[in-house]
Amino acid sequence: MTIRNSFVCLLWYAFLGRPILAVTTAFVVAPSSLSSHQHDISRQHEGIVVALSSSSSSLSLSSDSTSPVSSSFTREELLDIAQTYISNPTPEALSPDFIFRGPVIGPLNKADFVETLTSISSAEKKGFKDAFPDLQPNVFGFTIDPIEPNRVWYFERPTGTFTGPFDHPTAGRIEPTGAPYVGPPEARSVIIEESTGLIQYQSVGYVMDRFTRDTTEGKAAVFGIYHVMGQSLDDTVGSAQMRFVQWVTSILPKELGIPKSFSKKEELPSWWTDDRMGAEK
Repeated sequence: MTIRNSFVCLLWYAFLGRPILAVTTAFVVAPSSLSSHQHDISRQHEGIVVALSSSSSSLSLSSDSTSPVSSSFTREELLDIAQTYISNPTPEALSPDFIFRGPVIGPLNKADFVETLTSISSAEKKGFKDAFPDLQPNVFGFTIDPIEPNRVWYFERPTGTFTGPFDHPTAGRIEPTGAPYVGPPEARSVIIEESTGLIQYQSVGYVMDRFTRDTTEGKAAVFGIYHVMGQSLDDTVGSAQMRFVQWVTSILPKELGIPKSFSKKEELPSWWTDDRMGAEK
């Protein structure tokens, strides 16, 4: 591909969809604190009746304090590893076989994930921490998966205010508007590698309820932040626009510095067997 063609692609790409940053705000801004309180919310909805017959069926709910964990780590160790990582995410905490995945971003291997973070958090550029200096991820609800014993789930309700400039990779500098950022409740998780205790997998961006008076129109993670900055993208799984934009980013020269949406299949660790890339269904 010639430099001229690369430049034309880049211009078209910036006009159509603007770039997609394969990154999560949990990595860009480390949480300043983790909520120690979990709230059990029980709501009774009119017109819905659940009948449980003890003679024919039963419903068993295991609490976090009693459910068994088939892991070489104790519950306390798993939760501590996860919380330490989320509070202070570093490349050293990631397994060589690490995979990052969101609903439409990823899979990204460790090298591509770290490179993406580096490309948007350099000292020369204004990043998310500059654009949202009061950003709070509001992490809470750490719990262990009952089926995948080394998987720790947690939730976020991020808030912040767009009061600083942001250097967009292709659109240039975006000036602040003072717009409030209130994200919807979002489920995230990490899988802890059994043999090393390192983070083998991280998932982000799974919205639990889009009717929560958020300011992102139900968009989570980086897509929610971009929406508040006036750079909204279609983050729907299977979106034709999103898939095309991601294909463009995959063929652009690395020298242009456009963050990847997913790694090459041949560069993914062998344990990752799902063939879907990016926004593919």
